[in-house]
Amino acid sequence: MTEKNKNRDQAPDQEQKNPVRYALPVKRPLGTILVDGKFITPETLDAALEKQQQTRDLLGNILVNMGTLDPADLNAALMVQRDFSTIEDAVNAAAGVRMILGELLLASSRITRDQIEEALEEQKRTGEKIGEILVRLGLFSSTEMDIALSFQSRQNAGYASCLSLGELLIAAGYITHDDLEDALERQKGSNKKLGEILVDAGRCKPHHVEHGLRMQKQLVAAALIAALSLAPVKEAVSSVNPSSTAMTTNIKVTATVLARASMHVLRQPNEIVVTDADIKRGYLDISAGSLVEIKNNSRAGVDLTFETHGLPFSEVLVSGFGREVALGPNGGIITHQLLGANIIAFSYRFVFDRNSRAGTYAWPLVLSVSPVE
Repeated sequence: MTEKNKNRDQAPDQEQKNPVRYALPVKRPLGTILVDGKFITPETLDAALEKQQQTRDLLGNILVNMGTLDPADLNAALMVQRDFSTIEDAVNAAAGVRMILGELLLASSRITRDQIEEALEEQKRTGEKIGEILVRLGLFSSTEMDIALSFQSRQNAGYASCLSLGELLIAAGYITHDDLEDALERQKGSNKKLGEILVDAGRCKPHHVEHGLRMQKQLVAAALIAALSLAPVKEAVSSVNPSSTAMTTNIKVTATVLARASMHVLRQPNEIVVTDADIKRGYLDISAGSLVEIKNNSRAGVDLTFETHGLPFSEVLVSGFGREVALGPNGGIITHQLLGANIIAFSYRFVFDRNSRAGTYAWPLVLSVSPVE
């Protein structure tokens, strides 16, 4: 492991001469979308990722060959993968019949029906809005609720969406762009739904429309989950009333405190998607790829260990401690003066080697932390 620009720690206020790297939004992992939309189970994804380690095949191909994923569902998920990369894009993907807030939040798998019923009973008693109650009960943050309400407002509101029925039917291979344009023209001045017009015109079968609507419902849920998962995580702050006083007696106590450090991963992808364009460019940037909470009581600092597996690369540049560190293909250890509880976002640049290939891989870094004795 080699550290670059060590003088940054010694003179943090000095202007950095290296150019700032701006990372483009990263595709949401395909496996995450498929699990969020309940196309596959988490267990199926784990099995497919294990097979991928052996075959190096694309994840989607493995799932289809396993017989656990319909090729049409795969094509639809691949079509919208880039559209779930940011909160704004995921919210803009909202489509389908507008759902009441409770049902929408149930689709996000972030709340149970019993919790919805509890909130509705509380609403009868207080007259508050259901969203306000769910925030007050600690089931959602105010930011997450704002995202959900924005998502709800876009449903069935005439906005263009990657999850419109027509686009999904095209992705599934059931109709062509010309078929869709013709159907939309026929729909003008008509009270018929798009699916009815396509079937009446002989452009597709009723079961194609049913499949398209089912895909839409599943991917709408996946879009909402993506938007909520990208909401910023705020560190909890506790306060003490400075006006409170108490009688105290000074007692001298001597104790030895063992050095301890722990880490909790708040957000990190399960997979990494490498495209042919990434391979041609030679690297892939992932901004804020790992959001972690590190707690440490050692004044000497912490050792953060990065272990690598899966994706072949020549080095990975890690940013997050106010400096950039280059780790080799086997990972390495970063030592940092960190005390107390801290939430840190790590960004990465994976520099490919001659063995790197396009594909979907399991997240290639395993993080662990230990105190510096």
